[in-house]
Amino acid sequence: MEQEKILVCQAEVLSNEQKAKGIWEIKLNPDDNFDGIVMPGQFVCLAPLDSKSVMARPFSIANISIHLNNFTILYRVVGENTELMTKLQAGEKVKFWGPLGQGFLLNSQTYNEVWLVGGGIGIAPLIYFEKVVSELQGGVARVFYGGKTLEEVIPLELHTLEPLNLATDNGTAGFKGLVTDLLGSFIKAAQGEKILVVTCGPNVMMRKAAELCQQVGIDCYVVLEAVMACGLNNCKGCSIKTTSGMKSVCHDGPVFLAKEVIWDELP
Repeated sequence: MEQEKILVCQAEVLSNEQKAKGIWEIKLNPDDNFDGIVMPGQFVCLAPLDSKSVMARPFSIANISIHLNNFTILYRVVGENTELMTKLQAGEKVKFWGPLGQGFLLNSQTYNEVWLVGGGIGIAPLIYFEKVVSELQGGVARVFYGGKTLEEVIPLELHTLEPLNLATDNGTAGFKGLVTDLLGSFIKAAQGEKILVVTCGPNVMMRKAAELCQQVGIDCYVVLEAVMACGLNNCKGCSIKTTSGMKSVCHDGPVFLAKEVIWDELP
């Protein structure tokens, strides 16, 4: 489903706060108004703040209010550009364009539950997924969230009545081990249920989640990340090989049916 309108404009910083070790949350208010539906999985591109950089940076939409005309993104500090982002103060402006990509429209009558599996900063798009699913009539969302340590886990404000299923590699919070191990135990206990799994995070984590789902016939979608120069399908820099041919993460994705992804061919 194509979005009705892509905004290309300035946005005012409403807040910019550190949420966990190396992870920040920024809320932006665009100068123009969003038009139409913004779906879970869609993203925006921010113009680089680093004068030596020419490439835009894609960020998943972690939350959005069409009524208040603002949206939130999470970002991990990994280089000069994201380091500069942490210096942005309320009232300053940044240039962005979006929403971009193909999101995911869910029919809550198709599945009993939607399981959202995030690893690290991959939890970002799933926050909005969880909100949308929980607002659907009969929608039930379960969130599985994995991090290396407790200090790298951001606090989540969930809308679902289901408890958060947290895993940390060192056991400082929740289940000790990989979030996919925790997911596997839930899958074993849910035989026969109509479940949809949506996952985002490191490729190795998404691949394992997809394999677990495929073994028992559970539908699984993945939200892929990629280096992008434009986010508009012009440069083809984020192209990947799939079972149905070459596709662009920015235009055909970032949400893909897991069984369509050729994992060994991902960059």
